[in-house]
Amino acid sequence: MSGISRINAVTGYGRIASGKKINRAADNAAGLAIVNKLKANANATNVATRNTREGINVTNIADGGYDSIMERLQGIRELAVRAMNGTNSEDDRRIIQDEIDQQMAGIGEAAKNTVYNETKLLDGSYATMEIASNPTGKGSKIQLGDASLDAIGIAGFNVTSGNFDLDAIDRAIEKVSSDRSKLGASANGLAARERSNQVAYENMTAAQSRIEDLDMAKASTDLKRDENLQRVQIAMFKKQREQEAMITKIM
Repeated sequence: MSGISRINAVTGYGRIASGKKINRAADNAAGLAIVNKLKANANATNVATRNTREGINVTNIADGGYDSIMERLQGIRELAVRAMNGTNSEDDRRIIQDEIDQQMAGIGEAAKNTVYNETKLLDGSYATMEIASNPTGKGSKIQLGDASLDAIGIAGFNVTSGNFDLDAIDRAIEKVSSDRSKLGASANGLAARERSNQVAYENMTAAQSRIEDLDMAKASTDLKRDENLQRVQIAMFKKQREQEAMITKIM
């Protein structure tokens, strides 16, 4: 039996068992190097996609905090406009101020307690959060604002005197809207990066599969051919030995 045929059969069994065309460097050294590089990049891209999803979660939580703060600011503005009415007594304005104080306390709580994984998002602790959204470990930034009462300019806002600045509430609404808009842009960028990473991962794994994965139907056919060839070679070798023995006997 030919040594080459025997090696081909053994190699064929190994490939079918693993489902891979390349099981060792000797099978295809250049192909193995490419496959390993593709694997490394695909794995890194997969991790980057998970990082990006976490970043999107951060933006969703921060946006929820901004939504609560904006709703309270709108409520404060309505109360302030009511307090401007000349028909209010001092007691009326104090009652309105109590409601405003509750709304401002809610804003302070939202700014303080909007948290992701123990990281406060809206109290000014982070101006930007880095997200490793690509395989190199770099990538995107989330713009986070400071929504505390001092930062948005309404700490101590009081309507009891009747002499207060309604524009302060409008400026606060404008600041929160601007910060929320920046956050939305960050969220959109992360969503685009996630889609890009998914496409890149699929392309890299497909390329890896084309190089590395075995065509099982073809491999089975080739193995069957090699097995048949071995049987023919064995039969021919046996026939040759019989003929040589017969010639020796006659002589």
